[in-house]
Amino acid sequence: MKFQLLASFVLLASSSLVAAAPFEERAVPPVPYFSGFNLGANRPDGSCKTRAHWEQEFRKIQSWSTNSKDKFNSIKIFSTSDCNALANAVPAAIATGTTIWAGIWPSTEAKFNAEKAALEAQLKKYMSTGNKWLRGVNVGSEALYRKEIDPNVLAKYIYDVKGMTQIAYKATHAPVGSADTWTSWVDGRNKPVTDASDVILMNAFPYWQGVEAAVGLKTFQEAISNTTNAIGPNKPFVVGETGWPTAGPNYGKAVACKSCLQKYYTDVACWLQKQNYGWYWFSGFDEPKRESEIERNFGIAWYGQTPKVKFTCP
Repeated sequence: MKFQLLASFVLLASSSLVAAAPFEERAVPPVPYFSGFNLGANRPDGSCKTRAHWEQEFRKIQSWSTNSKDKFNSIKIFSTSDCNALANAVPAAIATGTTIWAGIWPSTEAKFNAEKAALEAQLKKYMSTGNKWLRGVNVGSEALYRKEIDPNVLAKYIYDVKGMTQIAYKATHAPVGSADTWTSWVDGRNKPVTDASDVILMNAFPYWQGVEAAVGLKTFQEAISNTTNAIGPNKPFVVGETGWPTAGPNYGKAVACKSCLQKYYTDVACWLQKQNYGWYWFSGFDEPKRESEIERNFGIAWYGQTPKVKFTCP
C-alpha cells in the first residue's frame, strides 16, 4: 500500500478506500525540545526484546532524569520490523509515558515495505488514541552516507511515509524526515531528501573525527553550524545520534574512556539543553553483541544498566 504526497495532489490508498484529493499546504509539525536515547531491539545476549524488556528499559532511563527539562522520556529505535520492535515497544511506551521516534530502513524496496507495514500496523491499532506515542519518523539512518540509496528514491519514500502517517492515520503531530551524518546534509546532491523532510536528524561523532574530548563540543557545534547552514534556517533540526565510547582503540587524538564520555556528555548535552535542540544520545546501553569493540561500548550505561556518567548540568 502506498501513500504518496505529491506537489499537486495527495493519493490515499487503503484496503477499503481509494480517493484523490487536492494537495493543501500543511504546516510542518513542531519539534519542541526533548532528550532521550537510541535503543537497539536486542538484549545483551542477542535475543529480541519483549514488551516487558522495553518497558523495563524505558522506566530505567526515565529514572536517570535529574531535572524537569531532561525527562528522558523519548526513545529512538532503528527499525520498526526487526525483532517486532515497534509492536513490542509501543504498548511499553504507552504504559510508561514514553514517546518513540521510529526508524525505517529503506535499503531495499522489500525492506522499506516491511518497515512501513510495521509502522502502519501500530498507527492503525492506536489511531483512536491519536497515536501520541509517536514522536516522529526517520526514513533512513545514514543511508546517504553509505550511498545505499539514490536521494530521489529516498525522497519518494519519505513522501510515502508522510502521506501514510500524517494524512491517512492523522498523526499530524509527528514529523517525518531522515537521519544522516552532517557530511551528508552539506552535500548538495542530497537536497531532494532535505526538501522532502519535515525535519532533519543529524548524526555527529567528534570521536570519529579524531579529536580530543576536550574539544568535542567545539567540533560538534561546527557540525551543527554546517548542517543548519546547508538545510536553511526554517527547517526543523534534531540531533539523531551523538556519543563517545568508553573502550576500544583510539582514533587519531580521540581516546575511548569513561572520563572522556563524562566530559563530552556534560559539555554537549548541557549545551543542547540551553540551545533547545532536541537530541537522542547514542546509545542507552552498551551492546556486547555488536561486532567491534568500539561499537560495543558506546552506551551511556553499561549493559547491566548502571550509568557511566552523572547527568547533572553545571
